[in-house]
Amino acid sequence: MEYDARTALVVVDVQNDFAHPEGSLYVAGAEEAIAAANREIERAQGAGALVAYTQDWHPEHTPHFARDGGIWPVHCVAGSWGSRLHDDLLADPSAPRVRKGIGGEDGYSGFT
Repeated sequence: MEYDARTALVVVDVQNDFAHPEGSLYVAGAEEAIAAANREIERAQGAGALVAYTQDWHPEHTPHFARDGGIWPVHCVAGSWGSRLHDDLLADPSAPRVRKGIGGEDGYSGFT
């Protein structure tokens, strides 16, 4: 991928509940994915591209959590440790963040 000031990199859901071994939906191999994401973030930032981050960001109760009738374990509850971007991810605090799933409904897209 070539980056410049007209391009953007969207880093999707690199959050503790998915990328940390203690996360409720930990994905094995997340450490390698974080390292790869960091390489791309550095390349994009170095070229002047926009880097934005998406975050799963759920209310305490939502119909897709198993305890509320859905299929997923509780994860990425707004403001919780699990919802935070992983500490090893190079995330500029001033970079745009798109939070999804905030309305109590499934929210899988950072573009809608």
